[in-house]
Amino acid sequence: MPTLKDLNGRIPDRIGTECLNLRNYCYWLRELCRGEAEYLKIESVATNILTAQIFSSEEARLQNAILRFELLRFITQSMHRTLPLSAEASQILSQFLTAVSNDRKKACRENLILSFNYDTLLEDQIQQDPHLFQTTAIDYGVSIERADRSANQENRPKSVDLLKLHGSLNWYSIKGAGEDLDLKNVCRVEPGDRSFPLYQKDNPIFIPMAHAKDSFLRGSLFNVLWAKADYFLSTADEIFVIGYGFPQTDGNCFPFLLKHRDRIRHVVVYENPGDPTVLRLERLFDKGVVICQDAKEFLQTNLTLTQSR
Repeated sequence: MPTLKDLNGRIPDRIGTECLNLRNYCYWLRELCRGEAEYLKIESVATNILTAQIFSSEEARLQNAILRFELLRFITQSMHRTLPLSAEASQILSQFLTAVSNDRKKACRENLILSFNYDTLLEDQIQQDPHLFQTTAIDYGVSIERADRSANQENRPKSVDLLKLHGSLNWYSIKGAGEDLDLKNVCRVEPGDRSFPLYQKDNPIFIPMAHAKDSFLRGSLFNVLWAKADYFLSTADEIFVIGYGFPQTDGNCFPFLLKHRDRIRHVVVYENPGDPTVLRLERLFDKGVVICQDAKEFLQTNLTLTQSR
């Protein structure tokens, strides 16, 4: 899936014409800061746009609203996977999903995935793998109804329990709902649904990578998700952190995760040893906890270990 580095590499020249206002804003910002690259990273651009509250005129306020919409659209389009996984990667991911799937008949679930990503990589893999499609469903931990009531919603025997703490690219606010993201105002929309044309020009529900996150947390949706996540973390036997580097833009997550540090077995990040991110993580955790490795390789070598649990 695209990463923050990929997004940074698209600013500003590779922002598409469908987000022309955003691209022009980034050109203006680059000139304003004399080309200083730090101000053109996605976290900085998003924070600048999303935290703006004082406007010189109504025109300026409306222009900021357009920038907000195009910023979220740019992130949405950038995070969609356009090419299928390689056969090798697909096999590894299917093996992992099989290893962490749960029996839906059991009240106690053995495995839970907490994700700060909002991509639909896991959902897409289940859709594309014939065996997984017949046997396994995604359980988001909250009731998010399909917008298309006629969609196939058969009861499959297994589930991948997935709490998406920053939202998802296939969740949308129901037409006519207010700004508060309540569970009753959220629906799930898939590209093949009959309802998809009604939502394809809307932005899905997710919390962008910015310091300005509070405005996205109104309503019950994220409050319920984070409350459940906190409970499950507090009762977990073991915790593995894969591909998450505790970035500064997620400062509110530090106490949320680090208070469970005694049960975090590994923190796997795709960085070179000695990288500032790695050094910071090594100061946060005990020796041997932080592993510099591609997540795919880590999963491939630890699937047997995962299945044994």
